[in-house]
Amino acid sequence: MIKNAKVLIVDDDSLGIRLMQKALEGKEYKIATATTGKTALTKAWANNFDIIILDIKLPDIDGFTICERLKQHPATANVPVVFLTGLNNNHDVVKGFEAGAVDYISKPFNAEEFTKRVDNHLKLRDYAKNLEENAKISEDAKQNISSFISSLAHELKNPLNSIIGFSEILQGKNISEEEKVSYLRHINGSGQDLLHLLNDLIDLAKIEANQLDLHFSTIYLNSELKDLQKSYEEKLFRVRGEHVKLALDLGNDDPNFTLFTDIVRFSQIFYNLLDNAIKYTESGTITFGYQLKSNKRIQFFVRDTGMGMSEEELENVFEEYDQAYKKMKITKAGKGIGLAISKKLTALLNGEIGANSMPGKGSEFYFSLLRIQADSEEAKAFNSKEKVYHWKGKKILIAEDVLVNYLFLAALFKKTEAELVHARDGFQVLEILDETTVDLILMDMIMPGMDGIETTKKIRYIYPQLPIIAQTGMTDRTEKDEIFKAGCNDIISKPIKPRILLNKIDRFFD
Repeated sequence: MIKNAKVLIVDDDSLGIRLMQKALEGKEYKIATATTGKTALTKAWANNFDIIILDIKLPDIDGFTICERLKQHPATANVPVVFLTGLNNNHDVVKGFEAGAVDYISKPFNAEEFTKRVDNHLKLRDYAKNLEENAKISEDAKQNISSFISSLAHELKNPLNSIIGFSEILQGKNISEEEKVSYLRHINGSGQDLLHLLNDLIDLAKIEANQLDLHFSTIYLNSELKDLQKSYEEKLFRVRGEHVKLALDLGNDDPNFTLFTDIVRFSQIFYNLLDNAIKYTESGTITFGYQLKSNKRIQFFVRDTGMGMSEEELENVFEEYDQAYKKMKITKAGKGIGLAISKKLTALLNGEIGANSMPGKGSEFYFSLLRIQADSEEAKAFNSKEKVYHWKGKKILIAEDVLVNYLFLAALFKKTEAELVHARDGFQVLEILDETTVDLILMDMIMPGMDGIETTKKIRYIYPQLPIIAQTGMTDRTEKDEIFKAGCNDIISKPIKPRILLNKIDRFFD
């Protein structure tokens, strides 16, 4: 995040300004204030602010006009503007986005939500500034970076609009329980999409800095892909309903067929290729799987019946700064970064990636990997740089009633140097939280006395920001929705895959 970020708060309500200043206490932000539109414009143009919090109703100039003038001025054109308003109707929301705002917060605001929104937009601002400052390249390449940022902004607005829109609807009256569940599912799904995009940005930066570590292990390939199918059937139904089906084509029927790879990065490539297929396939079928090309090479693929691309459009489809979406005469823009990171991850796994497509006929994205043995010299070379997780000073609360499961987790976390606290049921979890501060909870969903769902709900009343990862063997979409609705930040499925769990936890500790 931007160190000593400069924040401008524009509001004619002195109490509101004090509340916002209090909410941002401890963040080391440099905060300036303005109570009129004229003062706000003067300060904004004279200072290099990183974000502007702008009230819509001001005594001299309304917020929409101020935002438009900020976006027209070169000094403030790229500064994110977040509207603060008590005008809770869709017309004003749309008008705000048209004026150039990136988000809006309703009055009266929740302090924790306000702080989190400011933090998130400053992170995005930091990504954009780093791209601009470090890109010492030609004017053509700078234009491509601008296109990349525009595409990124487009992708950020999509989930944000869904989250904001359905949240507004939920505040209305005469909404059935079935509708509430549906809207909450859309909100949760959009939140997951936003988190996925931010994680891709972080990983792309690590790859460029040569700081992305790999950890290879033997996986049961068919089992992993079946798990992936279950996960994406949920997302596909949320996005496309019954219009698109998801099929899995396994190139080997042996349930013990193995692959030696980094399961997290291998899965990430498939996530991005499947996301791309879902985006451009409005009807028909998406098929993914693999084929055995030889004893030493496997080719994985994702095929769709979507809109397809021409040969010219295929040329730049994996390039993060020269996206094919610029040349496609369509209304949708691909985020691009997903395909770009897939290309880089494939290279790190010593593989190759490519695509075939025809306009109106669909596309096939594929990547091939070497099939090597876990005890071979090649495997030893790949695994020579095993990632070490350094969590010294972090305290993890493990809620688990089965002792052998806790002992497994304790052994897994030993090298991280994290301090562990053990609770056998929900009541013990609450008692421990009353006596000590923890950095993360790994919460089993099935426990005696008070289960994980009820415990999480109680925790969220007191500790709304405490990360909670659910441990569960549940695979049903409705049950997962219930877990997220209770307040869990993420889910790790049983049987637990050590590498995936360590990676999930590490993201909360970054």
